[in-house]
Amino acid sequence: MKQLVKALAVLGLLVMAAMPAFAKGPGDYRVQGKEGTSGGGYTGSASLTQTGAETWRIVWKIGSQTWTGFGIGNGEVVALNFTGNGRTGVMLLIAKEDGTGYAAAWAYTGEKEVGYEEWTKRR
Repeated sequence: MKQLVKALAVLGLLVMAAMPAFAKGPGDYRVQGKEGTSGGGYTGSASLTQTGAETWRIVWKIGSQTWTGFGIGNGEVVALNFTGNGRTGVMLLIAKEDGTGYAAAWAYTGEKEVGYEEWTKRR
């Protein structure tokens, strides 16, 4: 019995140590961003759902605005299009090295400014 308890304790520690590596991919995220170089900062949330082996759906909420989109990628890098409130755009998600979520860049279709966001996975 003691060996089983020790084995479970070691397994638990290994799982906890590996958890940051799983803090990307499908899930709910806190979003903090800035709209272009002259835009203001904002906070919100996003939900990323894997719909196929390399396809994704996003629901992104900033204030009272909701955006939805579709993308492709392997979970480390995801390229998305989005639409909402009469506008469309593109977004690129890159998994953070520390495993806490994503760094994101986005732009509205036809615009010259790029917005940047930090996505942190909710636990």
